[in-house]
Amino acid sequence: MFQNNPLLSQLKQQMRESKPRVEGSVKANEKGFGFLECDKKSYFITPPAMKKVMHGDKISAVIETNGDKEQAEPEALIEPMLTRFIAKVRFNKEKKLLLIVDHPNINNLINAVKAADINEELQEGDWVVAELQKHPLRDDRAFFAKISQFICRADDHFAPWWVTLARHQQPRTPVAGLDSYQFDQTLSRQDLTALDFVTIDAASTQDMDDALYIETTDNGWKLWVAIADPTAYIPLDSQIEQDARQRCFTNYLPGFNIPMLPRELSDELCSLMPQQKRPALVCTIETDRTGEISSEPHFSAAWIESKAKLDYDEVSDLLEQVENHWQPNNEKIAKQIELLHQFALARIDWRKTHALLFKERPDYSFELEQDGKVKAIHAKHRRIANQIVEEAMIIANTSAAQYLDQHAKCGIFNTHSGFDPKFQQAAHDFLLATLANDDNRAELAQRYSVENLTTLNGYCQMRHDIEQYDFSFLEMRLRRFLTFAEFKAEAAPHFGLGLPAYATWTSPIRKYSDMVNHRIIKQCLLNQSAVKPTDDILTRLQEARRQNRMVERDIADWLYCLYFAPLVEQQPIFNAEIQDVSRGGLRVQLLDNGASVFVPISTLHDKKEETTLNSDELALYIKDQKTYQIGDPVQIKLVEVNVVTRSLIGNVVL
Repeated sequence: MFQNNPLLSQLKQQMRESKPRVEGSVKANEKGFGFLECDKKSYFITPPAMKKVMHGDKISAVIETNGDKEQAEPEALIEPMLTRFIAKVRFNKEKKLLLIVDHPNINNLINAVKAADINEELQEGDWVVAELQKHPLRDDRAFFAKISQFICRADDHFAPWWVTLARHQQPRTPVAGLDSYQFDQTLSRQDLTALDFVTIDAASTQDMDDALYIETTDNGWKLWVAIADPTAYIPLDSQIEQDARQRCFTNYLPGFNIPMLPRELSDELCSLMPQQKRPALVCTIETDRTGEISSEPHFSAAWIESKAKLDYDEVSDLLEQVENHWQPNNEKIAKQIELLHQFALARIDWRKTHALLFKERPDYSFELEQDGKVKAIHAKHRRIANQIVEEAMIIANTSAAQYLDQHAKCGIFNTHSGFDPKFQQAAHDFLLATLANDDNRAELAQRYSVENLTTLNGYCQMRHDIEQYDFSFLEMRLRRFLTFAEFKAEAAPHFGLGLPAYATWTSPIRKYSDMVNHRIIKQCLLNQSAVKPTDDILTRLQEARRQNRMVERDIADWLYCLYFAPLVEQQPIFNAEIQDVSRGGLRVQLLDNGASVFVPISTLHDKKEETTLNSDELALYIKDQKTYQIGDPVQIKLVEVNVVTRSLIGNVVL
């Protein structure tokens, strides 16, 4: 009687339209239900309703009320969580192709087809890229996707690399090269091949882009920094230039790198190999005995010949007088090492007073078997040879910033403006609350005023001040107030380095920004008008830097899990440092190997109501007592490894 009754249908529609609607993001639970997270409230989503959506979808929903309980009924899709995504191949009993999304919170199995141009015969567990084609809220059907790219087989030991590069749409092969390269002879070049230039690098490095030579003067030192000159072989309108501009950086990954330039350029023709004549851009810098630059740096095009390829560890062993240390094979090389060492120590002292030094933290490297399996993880501390090269590159890049600003009025400058404007007041308040007492409050209120902290001198003064306190905590807490580093086309301060301007040109084989600065320096040497870098180049550099960091982090997380998975049953214990404190628990870094481990709050105290997060201190209070704070050392027992989600779980050892 009521079937197909238009009045009844109209009444149902009116009732539905009268119900409240909300917009929010779907948060899935592993048990099948979910929540719609709105601005101020969350609503329950039933398991049947969750089949229409997936974690991360932005949707609108009708709020249904049953007694005193409210739940969300998905109605319309605003923005899907998935468009392009990474997945693993699965076949059901009927051999139907399905996809498992590579995301820790998405458990939906998605029906799929393979694009016609994919020739590989898909197998269970293969890694692929797919595009979401249909969504239940948009197409009134089940989820459906098309596989657009084959990545690798399930048993490929290099899956962490290939999958991560595909996820971030990064290439896995070098830039295509040419059969031959024409050398640009526009610039006249000074012959410096008689000087005893040396390179200092890792033993395995092939793309050597800097060489050093130093002499003493009556008042201090004269340093020559020679940098490889790839733009002498790369026309501005070439495909290599376009590809380098898109990649922006050589991608340094565990075990190997993916160069920004063709390998025959980066590893051979441009690399400053020993006993090989190479074109270079050279900066000559004079300093006094304190390391202060004493005259205007000079740039020139030149020919140089490295007299030796030195190894970081061997040079460090020599200077640190390690037992049975390496010895250079002639007195000229030994003299260069001695003078470079003296110069670096002077520059370190100079920067300690007039600029800012980096906090000493180790770099972590994966030692791999030939098949890609992790053999060991090493903490590499910056030794004296690393510091020699670092100091030479910093003074060279400072000199380039000065030169570009003065002669070209443009360039690509690495800048950092200190505290984010929206956190400047919070930084002032934190410093005052942490460091001030009744005797010095008025003085520090002025010293750390917002106006003072926004100047380079005021910021550097503050950083020098906090070195006498618990620097690890203060440095990590203040880091939350900082803005991000930026590339700019005009000179601006770099607060992180404590320098008035900074422009890198010392890695043109590895960084596109340095190639651009090389071209501008050459324009100045030729008395040509400098071409200002465009905004799209700066934007791409910023994005590429972010992508490369994410790629490196994601591969490392995966490799840590593969390395620790066989060891977790032993529940090994590690020294660690707390990196973050949240309502969910602690994020710590293992000091021996750099792995990031999560410690759930439920393992820290059994009564949730007795735990309080202090977001200003980034500290966790238990029974009103500060118990855990960022920067604190802790011991961690590793208790769980989840290779699927690439996560490590640990407990604090009390």
